Amino acid sequence: MEWKGTNVELGSIVGLPAHPLLVHGAVVLVPLAILGFIAVGWHDGWRRRYLLPVLALAVGGWALAFLATQSGEPMEEHVRSAAAAAGQPRPRFGEHPDLGNTAAILSFVFALAVAGVFALERWVPSFHASRRSMLGAYAVSAVIGLVALIWMVRAGHTGAKLVWG
Repeated sequence: MEWKGTNVELGSIVGLPAHPLLVHGAVVLVPLAILGFIAVGWHDGWRRRYLLPVLALAVGGWALAFLATQSGEPMEEHVRSAAAAAGQPRPRFGEHPDLGNTAAILSFVFALAVAGVFALERWVPSFHASRRSMLGAYAVSAVIGLVALIWMVRAGHTGAKLVWG
């Protein structure tokens, strides 16, 4: 999967390669948002009090994951040109780019799900929604978050194998 129609190209941030910096931000914020969501979601009072900061973490994590995917191509080109200059074979990146793109998309879906639960929490009581529907939305969003976490770990693992392998 790819983010079609985006023109963001990040090669470096203050002279450092952007990709590893952005990836590490996403790898911290997305799991933190997921764990925070799971921790606060099952208790009504906690959800009302802490869901907005969890939503901010989820959106921030998605933004960093998106930017990390956009900075991946310049990093690939840099590695390829360095290998060519050193007379080494063309490097292969395996499934890492696809896993990273999917992780970013899933982190976006999770952020949307958290936003949906936040909206339900804030505005649906005026529509007399049941506690059961709120818990259902929470459960579905938690599953989406766990799937996003699994893809984030898979993408990170394949990236680490590329760097250290």
